[in-house]
Amino acid sequence: MSKAKSASASRNPGARPASSGPSEASLPLALTAAEQDLLGRALRFLVNVQAAPFIARARREGYAANEHREGWRLFKLAAGEQRPLEHLFAEAASGGGVEGAERMQLLREVDVFENTWFPRTRAIIRRVVARERREGFEAAFFKHLEPQTLGSTVTTSVGTYLRRLEGLARNSDGDAKKVHRTLAARGLTEAKVQQVRDLLARLEAGAGAQAQPPRVPAAELARAWREQREGLEGLRDWFNDWATTLRQVFPVKAQIQLGLTAVRRTAAAGEVIEEDVPLDEDEGAEGEAAGAEPLLG
Repeated sequence: MSKAKSASASRNPGARPASSGPSEASLPLALTAAEQDLLGRALRFLVNVQAAPFIARARREGYAANEHREGWRLFKLAAGEQRPLEHLFAEAASGGGVEGAERMQLLREVDVFENTWFPRTRAIIRRVVARERREGFEAAFFKHLEPQTLGSTVTTSVGTYLRRLEGLARNSDGDAKKVHRTLAARGLTEAKVQQVRDLLARLEAGAGAQAQPPRVPAAELARAWREQREGLEGLRDWFNDWATTLRQVFPVKAQIQLGLTAVRRTAAAGEVIEEDVPLDEDEGAEGEAAGAEPLLG
């Protein structure tokens, strides 16, 4: 039950799905703020839950040795602990060939596309899809797909969007076809889509820059990229599972020590506001207070 009025805004998780193609894997994996927060809070929990007062109560709720080992396994995978340094050098050489003003201009063009077509697509889905299906349709299309800040992460989100768009075109579902036709009629033609694909390809290939080819095979990079992404999603699910269970048995002070609850101070009076928010909500408007944040990523 909320202890203060909610300052949160409902939105989809920010974590991005694992990619099966090497194009995304060739880019350096950049963690979002939510993913970095997940790693920090999961580490705090894994370390502090070992203290005698905490582990005794956690065990009574089913937190056994195998669950603790699984948490550490997922944390290490999500943090990239098992990735050799050669992978990171290879990613940087492959995805960072465009430098300075040229790279920034390409990223801005991709960012403009994202800021234009993500909200338009949401609005079109809610307009043309049958009323009884639109919520599920929108949630499926935008699953793990949120606008990103200017940087390499925007190329990943736009690449995912383009694959979802291709899925609409191939789908035999009437609503999917209707959304695809409407988007094309509004200007998102195949020619426009190809322009964006070309932008992404230039960013990934270094726009013709003579970069040294990575010594790590592309398939190995792609596999490691997917495994780390899967680790992040697995860690988020594992942490949310135990955070939901243990917040019900630990007092607030213990929750904070364990990373199960985040506390924010209001910008004005500096007062601490604690609140539990649903699992499908995240931090609200800037400058407002958000308390317990079970949704990570």
